[in-house]
Amino acid sequence: MKNTTMKTAWVTGGSSGIGLELTQRLLKDKFQVCIFAHAGIEQAVANFKKISPSVCGFEVDVQNESTMDAKFAEAVATFGTPDLLINSAGISIAKNFDEMTSQEFERQININLVGSRNVAHAALPHLKQAVQQGKRPKIVFIASAAGLVGCYGYTGYCASKFGVIGLAEVLRMELRSQKIDVAVVCPPEVDTPLVTEERKTGSPVTAALKQLGGGTMPVDKACKEIYEGIFANEFMIIVGTQLRILTKLSRILPDTYRGQIDKKLDQIIKKFAS
Repeated sequence: MKNTTMKTAWVTGGSSGIGLELTQRLLKDKFQVCIFAHAGIEQAVANFKKISPSVCGFEVDVQNESTMDAKFAEAVATFGTPDLLINSAGISIAKNFDEMTSQEFERQININLVGSRNVAHAALPHLKQAVQQGKRPKIVFIASAAGLVGCYGYTGYCASKFGVIGLAEVLRMELRSQKIDVAVVCPPEVDTPLVTEERKTGSPVTAALKQLGGGTMPVDKACKEIYEGIFANEFMIIVGTQLRILTKLSRILPDTYRGQIDKKLDQIIKKFAS
């Protein structure tokens, strides 16, 4: 049932990982939440209803904008226009460039980057309607530390997440005059099912190099920072002290940063080669 006194959030990728954790926090904060995902929706909604009855779920493929048009229209009919849209849908295939097929590369681009575009574009009419209703809606893109600095073994993933940050940067400027806010989240590796699956094929060199960015964060700790950043009106939400330092170094002293990374990478490769 639509409740006009409650704020409404839409979360893509809301059935697992970061999207699931953020949905739980939104429900505890008395939001009405619609989750959109390609799998696991029924179980996720059943679990969310233990927190609040103000939740519903829709099956979508972010690669197909027309399916989202229909589901977003259903979501508006259910809970009204969104105050907040979080795009957390994404995949990672951790393979070196020479091991990755063109299909695997394109799949990451299509889901992570083109999917982010599709979500924003399909939601835009409803966000504009929300503005007309007196709301100040916000789009939040979940990118990655891999969109800020390159990471060995992440050719497709880095390319897609660098693109997401670029997309968010431009939308922040273009939508500002339309009173729609934009933010982008850059966490380090977060302990989610996506990461668990990735470790089955990922390079040990990649795993060792990730420690420079702070290693793997527990999902609840990472999402606490993300959630606070969303409502603190930050544009770029960089999660974790170590990653914030690393990112600043890469921007202020890029040659020094790359020199340190190269040195560490040479040590890691030598270790695994011996």
